[in-house]
Amino acid sequence: MPELPEVEHLRRHLCNSIQDATVSEVQLHRPGIVNAKGSGSGSRADSHGLLLGGRISNLVRKGKQLAIEVADGRVLCIHLGMSGRVQIINRNEPDQIEPHTHCIWKLSGAPEACEMRFIDPRRFGGLWTLSSHERLLRTRWDKLGPDALQLEPDVLECSLAGRSRGLKSALLDQHVVAGLGNIYVDEALFRAGLNPRQPAGTLKSSEIDLLTRQIVEILQEAISMGGSTVRTWLDSTGQKGSFVSTHRVYGRSGELCVNCGQLLKDRVIAQRQTVWCSKCQPFRRRRR
Repeated sequence: MPELPEVEHLRRHLCNSIQDATVSEVQLHRPGIVNAKGSGSGSRADSHGLLLGGRISNLVRKGKQLAIEVADGRVLCIHLGMSGRVQIINRNEPDQIEPHTHCIWKLSGAPEACEMRFIDPRRFGGLWTLSSHERLLRTRWDKLGPDALQLEPDVLECSLAGRSRGLKSALLDQHVVAGLGNIYVDEALFRAGLNPRQPAGTLKSSEIDLLTRQIVEILQEAISMGGSTVRTWLDSTGQKGSFVSTHRVYGRSGELCVNCGQLLKDRVIAQRQTVWCSKCQPFRRRRR
């Protein structure tokens, strides 16, 4: 699943390629991906809602969600789900539409880009049409926790206070911190020397400080490397993310710890395969 680094890398690419372009045509091939039931979008699931005629003025992100805003105030929120991606087609490129392309936006006024496409083989992602930025905040982003890229120690401490569930489970909860998923939680906990089963509310202030720093640093590193391509992730130009080459625990169950040489352990936590080093990340019994 694309996490914060992949979506932020995508946002930056799109800012360079489609900002100030005008949506001249919309082709929706699978209406079911727009405004899923209970979304509360309050906007039309037609070409107007999908930004037809709008000039792209801004691209913003919170957590794993991306929003495209046009000059008249309309907003399109994109969630990539498990396998979704946004593809940019430049002029003079072969015009071959990939399978599972659910929506196409034809663009005018961009230096190179002539089309944007939403592709999602597993269809866990979707598009949400909203009438304004305020409605985006109210109906899509209001319940999300603080964005992980701007995380501060005092904010994380407040978010984790009193929680008895394990750190891995807490950090995966988008209401606690927005943007983290399986890859970057495992990597951050390893770098911070914290056990994924440690009750979230038992961390000391020094551990909160270290964990916050490691989360932000890992996300920044991953963004600069295009994210992590473990299976299917490709950016808007079709490039893989290279941060996967730096993974120290994620996907390395049964291999040797890069720090101490001990075999890495794994267990399903919060329905996610979790990998850690029991020596470098000891479980510390404490009262909350």
